[in-house]
Amino acid sequence: MKALQRNRLNKLIKFFLLIIIVITSVLNIFISDLPEEIKIIEGKEQTLEIKVPMTLQLLCKSPFFINGNYINDRLTISLNEPLVLKSSNLGTYDLEFRFLGLIPVKRLKVHVLPETRVVPGGHSVGVKLRPNGVIVVGLASVIDENGKTHQPARDAGIQVGDTIVMINNQKIHQAEDLSRIIDKQKTVDLVVKRNGEILNIKLDPVKNNLGYYQIGLWVRDITAGVGTLTFYDPKTNFYGALGHIIADADTGKIIEVGEGEIIRARVSSITPGKKNQPGEKRGVFVNEDEIIGNIVANTPFGIFGQAYNSFKNPYYDLLPVATINQVQEGKAKILTVIEDEKIQEFDIEIQKIIRQSYPNDKGMIIKITDEELIAKTGGIIQGMSGSPIIQNGYIVGAVTHVFVNDPTKGYGIFLEWMLNEINSVNSREKI
Repeated sequence: MKALQRNRLNKLIKFFLLIIIVITSVLNIFISDLPEEIKIIEGKEQTLEIKVPMTLQLLCKSPFFINGNYINDRLTISLNEPLVLKSSNLGTYDLEFRFLGLIPVKRLKVHVLPETRVVPGGHSVGVKLRPNGVIVVGLASVIDENGKTHQPARDAGIQVGDTIVMINNQKIHQAEDLSRIIDKQKTVDLVVKRNGEILNIKLDPVKNNLGYYQIGLWVRDITAGVGTLTFYDPKTNFYGALGHIIADADTGKIIEVGEGEIIRARVSSITPGKKNQPGEKRGVFVNEDEIIGNIVANTPFGIFGQAYNSFKNPYYDLLPVATINQVQEGKAKILTVIEDEKIQEFDIEIQKIIRQSYPNDKGMIIKITDEELIAKTGGIIQGMSGSPIIQNGYIVGAVTHVFVNDPTKGYGIFLEWMLNEINSVNSREKI
């Protein structure tokens, strides 16, 4: 009899454990959209919309405000209603959602950060980027004094996209350096960087039919273009622009910065974008000798450096930076230049938020809704990358890419990721 009772008790326990596992699994599915960690601004409310018809207990061991209630233990909440978080104290708080006050179903880490304010950009800037060496953009033949064709660089294994860093133990900065050192050399030793790997390549220059020594290369020592400033921090003089990385136009290879600078630029003409035909801002540099900032990093989230002069915005003095969780689907604005150096504000719609727990330059899908901008540009065009996105009194991100099949739509990056990149750059190199 006792054995039978124990068997029934064990079956009952197993049944209840199975029920708990099923309930926990279902609950996890329902609240799967709730992030594992979020960032909120000190003293500011942050609302989470979960919209699940469920009541749970929320535990927090440190004092915290939940839905206007000051708690330091637990609070019963309805997930069908917005969850409003707030703290006036910096730090990290661990929240835990429990079913029936016993079964843990979700943990949420809340980072309370100080508010950051920056000057929004929108300015057109000329960008000059010099690689750490010279970039190979083409391979060529060399015809010697006897009319015979040679391909010394190709035969030695040089590839398009390689960066030549040194030749005969001398640092290379410009294409002229390469020509000068090669001339009259029977053998040269090259230090080449390829996809992050350092290669040592030896080759023999060929004396051409004009009496010059060549190795059969086309190289470039500078990349120049026009982009848009995203933000400027008056406290540090740091700036960020573009929102995406700069790659060499011919090779597609990422340019590793040796030196770089930004200068003023004005928009001289616009080629509107059409379906499958991206548009473009055509710009010219203004006072090219007047450098307004350096470039110390070319990253997947934009270019960064230190401004030598302050930037002013005609619409805003300083704006707080939104955390990712503060960005909402709906109406917003962008700041950009489409004529001369005049910054203008245009209407857009943030159509989709792509929630991210790690940095990515495609955080939101945006659509240009401003009729004036569409009439002038067709939507998002080259040179508009970096245009800041403003929503609800916050600077929330920047324009990064256009949809080729619909130029009125494109991607934006969260400004939080750009600011994080500045911190990363600053930790690697003193700006």
